[in-house]
Order: sequence, then C-alpha cells, then structure tokens
Amino acid sequence: MSILQLRFKELSNSSPILPGSKSESNRALILKLVSGDKIEISNLSKAKDTVTLERFTRNQSEIFDAGDAGTTFRFFTAYMALTGKKGILTGSERMKERPIGILVDALVYLGAEIEYLERKGFPPLKFNGFYSNRKSEIEIDATISSQYISALMMAGPILPNGIKIILKGDTVASWPYLELTWNLMERLGIKGTFNKSWIYIPNQEFQKISLFIESDWSAAAYWYSFLAVLPVGTALSLNGLFENSFQGDSAIQSIYRNWGVSSKFNSGDVLISKEEDIKPDRCFEYDFCNIPDQGQTLIALCAATGVEARFSGLQSLAIKETNRLLAMQTELKKVGVKIEIDEKKGFCYVPGRQNLIEPNLPFKTYNDHRMAMSLSIFSNFFEKGVSIENPEVVEKSYPDFWIELEKSGYELRFS
Repeated sequence: MSILQLRFKELSNSSPILPGSKSESNRALILKLVSGDKIEISNLSKAKDTVTLERFTRNQSEIFDAGDAGTTFRFFTAYMALTGKKGILTGSERMKERPIGILVDALVYLGAEIEYLERKGFPPLKFNGFYSNRKSEIEIDATISSQYISALMMAGPILPNGIKIILKGDTVASWPYLELTWNLMERLGIKGTFNKSWIYIPNQEFQKISLFIESDWSAAAYWYSFLAVLPVGTALSLNGLFENSFQGDSAIQSIYRNWGVSSKFNSGDVLISKEEDIKPDRCFEYDFCNIPDQGQTLIALCAATGVEARFSGLQSLAIKETNRLLAMQTELKKVGVKIEIDEKKGFCYVPGRQNLIEPNLPFKTYNDHRMAMSLSIFSNFFEKGVSIENPEVVEKSYPDFWIELEKSGYELRFS
C-alpha cells in the first residue's frame, strides 16, 4: 500500500488545471450512445469513472465491469435495459453492496428483462433484453438518488411510447443534477416537460451537436477550501468554469464567501481570491441535499478552522464508495476532532474550537477519492504535514490532483 506525505510550503503563481466535469461527461457519453452517435464531445473528463464508461461504449463483449464507478453502473444499467442489450454488468465488492433495486424495479416495470445474479436488489445484473414497452408511466422515490431518475430520462426519447416519471417524496435529492441532465438533453433538441413533480419525455429524434464539457466544480471545491485557510491576498485562477453553471456544486461560490474567498469570472476562467481573514462566527448550517459531494470537503474545512457546524441532507453518503460520514468521523479523531453523525438522517455536527493535534497515523481513504482530497487540507496546519494512505484513489475523479498540488507549492513524498 502506498502512502503520500503531503506538506504545504508556499503557494506558487501557477493556475491549477481542472478536469472536465465527470457529471457532464458521463451524461454526454450515455446520450451519445442513445442518440446513435450524434454528439461530438470535447474536453471529456479523464476521471476513472468516465474512462470506464467510455470503454463500455466500445466494448463488444457481453460482460461489463464497472469497478467502483457508481454513476457509470447506474447509467449503463438503464441504457442496457431499455435498449435491449444482452449481457452482464458487475463491479467491485463495494459496488455489490450498493443498492440498485429501485432502478431495476422501474426498468422491469417498463418492460426490461433483468436478473440478479447474487443478492436481490444489488449488483451484479444480467440483462436478457427489452421485449415490450409495457408501461410508459412510472413512479419512483425521488428522495434516494437523482442518478436513477437521470438514467431513465436519458433513455426516454428512444422508448416507443416515451416516458413519464412521477417523482415521489417530500424532496428531490440532488435536484441540480436532474437540471444538468435536462439541460444537456435540451441542447440536443429534446422536448418535454420537466418539473419537481413529474417529467415527461416523448419519443423523438436527437439533433446533431458539438458539446464542450465544462470543468468540474466538484474538483474546484478543493482549491476553494485550500484558499480559505491561506493568507489574505492569495489567489488562484481556475480554468473552464462558468458563473451560471448547471453543475450543482457551483454553489460553492457563495459558501466560501463565509471564509473570505471571492470569485471573479472572465472568459471561461474564474479568479478566486482570499480577500478577508474571516470565518463563520456562529454555528454554520447547511443542507447538502442538492450538493452531497461537498459534504466531506466542508466537514473537513470546519474541523480544520474550528467552526461549529450543523450539516443535513447527507443521507446518500452512506451508500457511496464508502460510508462517508462514518469514515470522516473515524479519520478526524486522528487530528483531535470528534464529530457527531446520524447516518440515517444524513446529519453531521462539527463542534467548534477544538484543538488540533498532529496525527501520528496516516489518514485512511477507504478507496474513496473524496476522502483523500478532503483530508488533504490538514497539510496546511502541521509543520510536518500529513500522511495519506492509497493516494492514487483520486484517479476516480481528479487523476492529476497531486500533480497540480505540487505545482502549486505543496511538497509531496510517496513511499
């Protein structure tokens, strides 16, 4: 097992290069397949999840291994089911613990033939074809995962009778991700009805289009986090980001103002600057229902800066690459921070004003890219920095993260 020793020295004037958006890229690849290759994609993400999905688009075999790529698994499940592809879709041991039953039930209801090969409700899956469009209207629990709904939406235009998705539940989880899916489909000429109660997409043709993938706001968040703990006057330029983005994680622009970080946009780039030496002076509260991937990053930042915080809307973190709330609780103890969590309610409480202690053990990453990148902020707080196990997990979403950190003034030593 490799270990990275990470230490902050001084920030250089380099401009970190961000990857293309993984969320946009994965949707674009599925839509390219569904449309019959009518999309020309540029700035495609180099994230492992996207590379895996792109490989699937060229795979002529009947066995597809998604590894730990959850989005890839869900999107490709709907694609295989509703286009009548036959074969087996499997994944890592962790993937086999992540539920897929809600999506499979919906696909079977619509007319797909799917078998569970091991445990009911979980991967791996065997697809035996799509013989009839039994139904065109489906109800689905919208409080669990927006990826199930996006997967159904993207296949809607090629279903003989289209699709109407009734969204059940008090809230729609990760609503901005559904808006992102709809925006991409609209750019491909798809018409229909889209709101928080129901989505209707009739059978129709896709238009040809050249699609540029915006840079990844989820990746940008780590640079905002670093800047939040650096001196006033520090600035970085981030490439390929737009102020009016459809990526939900672009909400970080307003969140990090609480730590004195501003955002100034110019021709597809954003200059982020530490303008004030401030942080929330009272309990910071935030509902992550729309941006759950930012949960770990903000938990780590609040723990590092001694900010009391109450976070909600993090229910989906329990079924990610690892149980993220539990993993954060375990690892933050190594720097003397004890957080309280309720996994079922998706709640996390970070006590303020805790004294940080230098960790004598490496941070574990639990095969989770966001654990590695979120916890790296603590390298700014200790003279010797911090150690991180299995640092290569960042390849899942930001393969060049450590390279860009080193270019920006961080000292890295791998062993």
